[in-house]
Amino acid sequence: MENNKNRLQFKMLLDEHPLRIEAATGTMRRLMVSFTSVGQERDKWPPKEFIGIASQQGKNHVMCITDISRCWMNADGMDQKIVTTISDYILDNGITHLMAMGVSMGAYNALILGRMMPVRRVIAFAPQYSVHPQVVPEEKRWWFFRKQITKWPHREMNRLPRDPAKVFIFHGDTPDERMHWEKFPQAENVKHYIFSGADHNFVRQLKSNDKLRKITVAAINGRTVRINKIVGRLGGLRREEYDGFDAAVRYFDKFGKIKRPPSLEAAS
Repeated sequence: MENNKNRLQFKMLLDEHPLRIEAATGTMRRLMVSFTSVGQERDKWPPKEFIGIASQQGKNHVMCITDISRCWMNADGMDQKIVTTISDYILDNGITHLMAMGVSMGAYNALILGRMMPVRRVIAFAPQYSVHPQVVPEEKRWWFFRKQITKWPHREMNRLPRDPAKVFIFHGDTPDERMHWEKFPQAENVKHYIFSGADHNFVRQLKSNDKLRKITVAAINGRTVRINKIVGRLGGLRREEYDGFDAAVRYFDKFGKIKRPPSLEAAS
């Protein structure tokens, strides 16, 4: 994946602080838009993500959208600049399939794009429901960037991309994840998966054992059955299945270990 990433030749399409948009051409008519996450270094541009996976060995066009302000698409006019740049690229390159992906903030931005443009697939790993302090007051992370947001055109994920978009969302189930995924709406075109015991950084583990690539490629190709199998082997569940599983776990945790009735103890 990294070797393929290094071979791609990116051209700068837009460089207007705090936004950079770059693209590498492919041989097919599919454009994969990858939004970067917050990254690790506050004063540096976040690195490109999903590039090798999205390219599929140069077959797909790949566009990388980077926001050094980390505003969750809330900077004044940022959303329209992104839509205009993507639209121009689609027209210039004869694109027929548009898809978006990302992790964390990048996943949130990919979902926002899906609300604004006709996206075929949105693949979102650990997206926030919101970072607005009134919507998620329990959220304490990324405060350096969040406190600089003064306008909120995209305050929360109260609605998801609609059909014909197919949306794949993946979360862990630790408290830092639960505060977000429990608020997400559900819909027929949305496949929402919860990984038991996984925190916000579960994507790193998926990447290390090559499961991230397998899940993403399956999502790109709309292979829901394959995603179900891969996620299931990793201890993940569809959200509707997880709700029942979690309710059972909470029940047994509440009452502790349940002993067999005396009559059954005697019978054995």
